[in-house]
Amino acid sequence: MEAFLSRTPVFMALLALLVLATLGLVILFPAVAPVPMVLAAFLYWVCQQPVRKLTLALFAAAVTVDLVPEVPYEGRWQSPLYFPGKLLFLNLSNVLGVPGLGFPLLDIAIMGFLALYAYRRINGIKTDAITPSLPKPLVIGLLVLPGTIAWLQVFGIFINGGNSRVAQWQWHQMAVLPLMVLLFNVALKGPEDLRALGRIIVVGCCTKACLGAWFIVMIARPRGYYFEYATTHSDSMLYVTGLACVIFSWLEEPTPKNFKRMLWVCAIIFMGMHYNDRRLAYVSFMFSLMAAFLLSPWSPLKVKMTRVALLFLPFFPFYLVAGWQNPTGIFGPVGIFKSVLEGENLAKGQMDYRDIENLDVIHTWEANPIMGRGWGHEFDEVIPLPDISHAFADYRYHPHNSVLGMLAFGGVVGFSGLWAWISIAVFLTVRAYHRARDSLWRTGCLVAMAVIVAYTNQCFGDMGTISWLGTLLIAMAATCAGKIATLTGAWPNAQSRSDRAVQEAGKTGTLAGNRV
Repeated sequence: MEAFLSRTPVFMALLALLVLATLGLVILFPAVAPVPMVLAAFLYWVCQQPVRKLTLALFAAAVTVDLVPEVPYEGRWQSPLYFPGKLLFLNLSNVLGVPGLGFPLLDIAIMGFLALYAYRRINGIKTDAITPSLPKPLVIGLLVLPGTIAWLQVFGIFINGGNSRVAQWQWHQMAVLPLMVLLFNVALKGPEDLRALGRIIVVGCCTKACLGAWFIVMIARPRGYYFEYATTHSDSMLYVTGLACVIFSWLEEPTPKNFKRMLWVCAIIFMGMHYNDRRLAYVSFMFSLMAAFLLSPWSPLKVKMTRVALLFLPFFPFYLVAGWQNPTGIFGPVGIFKSVLEGENLAKGQMDYRDIENLDVIHTWEANPIMGRGWGHEFDEVIPLPDISHAFADYRYHPHNSVLGMLAFGGVVGFSGLWAWISIAVFLTVRAYHRARDSLWRTGCLVAMAVIVAYTNQCFGDMGTISWLGTLLIAMAATCAGKIATLTGAWPNAQSRSDRAVQEAGKTGTLAGNRV
């Protein structure tokens, strides 16, 4: 990069552009005249950094700042992390007021880091290390995803006459997902980065949990605000991932240090989950524990925990019956379970909004079960829903149940193309876990499985496919699971044999050799 920028024509052109931009701002907007110089210095610094460092910094920022598109804190408070979240996740045209910038900074960062990596590889610059490749089935699944999105765009817009303005926000995050995986793949060394990723996720969880608690206790309650959540709906996935990091780390390596860390981190995250008040978080957490229980071998710790659970099992029906009638206090978990099964309005003789919406979306799917309607179409409102267009104008294009939405808009064919990679990721995660020798690698597999569980639950329950946070987490999980699968030989290739020999020798280092 330095050699390229040092070329006389390039350097002179950039210098002229910088001078002209600065002079123009001095004349028109003197207060922001230094901005071009600051940006130039920042971009120069970025170009000197390894893509790994830039990617980890981007991931840390994305999981920590406010998820502004989902209206954190019910829109009644802007935390210190609000503007960075606005800059990262909202279209820059809305943030800067400059027309034509209909994409967020996150898109620019991902594309920019990939372009930087490609430039270095093409020119033989050794700033970035060679990293382990992903298994071919996962790569194929991630290539089928954008292909299916493109087909549904053509089918829905150009053949069936859908709304192109809305269509792009039905698939935007899903289309970016393979690019995220590509960036994580070229940037991360492999299992050596699992500790850094875990720390980033835990810091993000604790930050959001504390901010959510501050909003509820210090702002919302004293002022009498009505609130349904504290931070955002998608933070449920982040909380589950944070819990998985510390709990599975202790289960795979039951040391006093890991146990103490698990206790205090869980206390903070459960506080955040309590104030955020999303049932889906608890459901995803329980499903993640069940997945880990089914995956893990019968270690002494698992045997002890199972015996304790069996000891209390006879009392569970009594606990359930007592809590069903009065789900408060220690019976609170029964209340969550009851509301998931019955809905919140059964006592009033009414169906929940989500249930009506699901029936409408299923009816839409039944009209075109194989091919769907394509993007840019609404679901049929066979049973009228309450009109929420004042808060969400395009609500009929984005059903809360993204799984049913994909079936309605893509049919069985489209849904298979959009979600085949998830089945492949689950398959590779399970195989990699049983072949990993190192506890850190096995923890990474269990956390990846927890993220997959949380993401699919979020898609089934609350618009997971259009969540930036969910997309980031599942992209990172698929990448880590894929790399461990390669290194453990869960999906054999020419590289896995030599890398597995390193692992069996007790090392966690990654051999160079990946060319993807």
